[in-house]
Amino acid sequence: MKNLLLGLIVVLSACSQPDELALYKTNLEIAKNAIACYEYPADFETFKSLIHPDVKHQSPMYGQGMVGYEDVMGQANFYMGGFTNVTFENQLWLPGVDTTTLATDGSVRVYGTWKGESISTGASFSVDSYHYFHIKDGQIDFSGDYFDATGMMQAVSASAEEEEEEEEE
Repeated sequence: MKNLLLGLIVVLSACSQPDELALYKTNLEIAKNAIACYEYPADFETFKSLIHPDVKHQSPMYGQGMVGYEDVMGQANFYMGGFTNVTFENQLWLPGVDTTTLATDGSVRVYGTWKGESISTGASFSVDSYHYFHIKDGQIDFSGDYFDATGMMQAVSASAEEEEEEEEE
């Protein structure tokens, strides 16, 4: 009887897995496409099409907190227009989980390292990051970025470039 009950639990669990796996795989492609928009060459129009008009986004910018669509577009435009040769390396894509039940919920998360160069100063950056994405109707409607945005900006600032040149002399 015990084995029968265990077998039934395994079968029922297996029946729900394909739907969750299929949802995760679909959402994974949307999240990967959004990340790829930042890589060189940047693709703002595709990124814009992937973002839900009612998006709520945890900004990496100091003091910003949770922002909406206009701020998401402004930040994307800033990064895509201000940096070149951008890559997202050491990617580790994982399924997201419901924070109450800890069951997979179709959301997507990723760890990785952004690298690139400032267009205005030519200075390079490398910053580790974590991002999460919840998707609704094929668009990202809840997301967040965690990385040292302030440190990144300081690393590529004109004064950082000048300090490096002074050290070389």
